[in-house]
Amino acid sequence: MYAAIQQIAPQATLSIFTGDIVDHAVWLVTEDQNMIDINDAYTRMSGLPRVYGVVGNHEAAPVNSFPPLGLNVTPSEQWLYDELATDWSKWIQASADYKVHQFGAYSSKVPDSNLRIISINTNLYYINNYWLYENTMEADPSGQLAWVIKELQAAETAGEKVYIIGHMPMGQHDAFHDGSHYFNLIVERYSSTISALFFGHTHVDQFEIAYSDYTAQSFSNALAVSYICPSMTPTSGPPAFRIFTVDPITYGILDIDTYIANISDANYQNGPQWIHYYSAKEAYGPVVSPPLTDPASELTPAFWHNVTVAMENNDDVFNAYFSRQNRGFHDTPCTADCKTQEICGIRAADAQFNCLQPTPGIHFEKRDEGLQRTIGGKIRESICEGTRIKHIIAAIVGGHGVLEEGLQRARRKVRI
Repeated sequence: MYAAIQQIAPQATLSIFTGDIVDHAVWLVTEDQNMIDINDAYTRMSGLPRVYGVVGNHEAAPVNSFPPLGLNVTPSEQWLYDELATDWSKWIQASADYKVHQFGAYSSKVPDSNLRIISINTNLYYINNYWLYENTMEADPSGQLAWVIKELQAAETAGEKVYIIGHMPMGQHDAFHDGSHYFNLIVERYSSTISALFFGHTHVDQFEIAYSDYTAQSFSNALAVSYICPSMTPTSGPPAFRIFTVDPITYGILDIDTYIANISDANYQNGPQWIHYYSAKEAYGPVVSPPLTDPASELTPAFWHNVTVAMENNDDVFNAYFSRQNRGFHDTPCTADCKTQEICGIRAADAQFNCLQPTPGIHFEKRDEGLQRTIGGKIRESICEGTRIKHIIAAIVGGHGVLEEGLQRARRKVRI
C-alpha cells in the first residue's frame, strides 16, 4: 500500500494515519509485542511524505486502557506515549506543542505552510476505556480539551488553518456524550479555523457533519466535516487508502479519491493491484442542487449536508453511499429505519444526536468484524473490538460507583 501511495501521489506533501496498528486478538496483546508492531509500522511508513499519526485504542496493552493523568495508577500507558513520541519525532517539528509523553496528543505546524495539525487522543472519551468510569467522572480527562482550545486560539490569532486528527470519530455511539458535546462546542467556536477533521476506527467509509443547531440542521448551519477513513484491514471490505486534493490557501477539501485492492481478484495472491474506486466530487457533486462539479470548488460542510438531503430523496444516491462504506463488499440492503438511522448518524458529530442506541444485555451472535451492525436502529455489534468481555464489564459498571470502589480497594492494597 505504501508503495502504491508513493506511485499514485508522488507530489503529496503530508500523510495522515488515523491509528490502530495492533491486530484485534485483544486477549494476546502485551506491551513488548505491541511495541514491536508499532515500531515496525512507523518504520515502514518512512518512505511516505511527512506522517501525522494518532493513538488508536488497540495500541494499548491491555486494549482500550488509557488512564487519565489525574488517576496516577498502574498499569500506565506511559510506555506507549514514550514510544510514539520517538516514532513521530522524525516528522513532527521540535517546536511542536508535544503532549505525547503526557496524554498522546500534539500540535504541529506543517513546514512551509499555513497549516497546523492537532492530533488528539480520542481514547479519553471512549466508552470502552474503563479507567474513565470514575465517581465522579472527569469533565476533561487529562485536560486535553482545555489544551485543544489553547492551540486553536493560538492558530486563530496567527491566522493559521487547522486539521484535527484522531482515532475514534467523536459523533459515534461509542463516544461519551459529555466529551463529544464539549468537543463539538469547541469545533463550533473555531469552525472558521478548522478546515477539516479526520478519523478512523470504524473501518468503513463515512463522514459526520457538525452543526450550530442540531434541532434544525440545514446547509446554512453546517459548520465542519469529519472524514472517517476506510481501513487497510480487509474484514470490512477491500483494503483502501485515500488521496485528498486540497486548496493551497484555505486547506479546504476539493476532492477525495479512494483506492482499493480488490481481494476478490483471482490474481490477488500474486500481489494486490491498487485501482481507483471513486472520486467524491464525481460521485456526489452531480446529485446536489445546484450541482458541484468545478474542480476548484470545495466540498464544504453545506455541500455535504446537501448530499444527505439527496440521500433522503433518492434511494439510488443513498444505496451507492451505503455500498461504498465497505467498498461494495457486503451487499446488505439498508432501507426504512436503517436508512433513517444512517443519515441521522451522518448529521451527528455531537454523539447525543446520533440516533443509534445500544441494545441492553449481552449478545453472543457471531461478530461481523469491523462493521457496525444494527437491527431496527439498535446496535448489536461493536465496531472495533474482538472480545465479548466488554459487554460483561459494561453491565457490571452499570451499578453506581462499582468500578470506582474497585479501583479504591486496589489502591489501598498497593499502599499496604
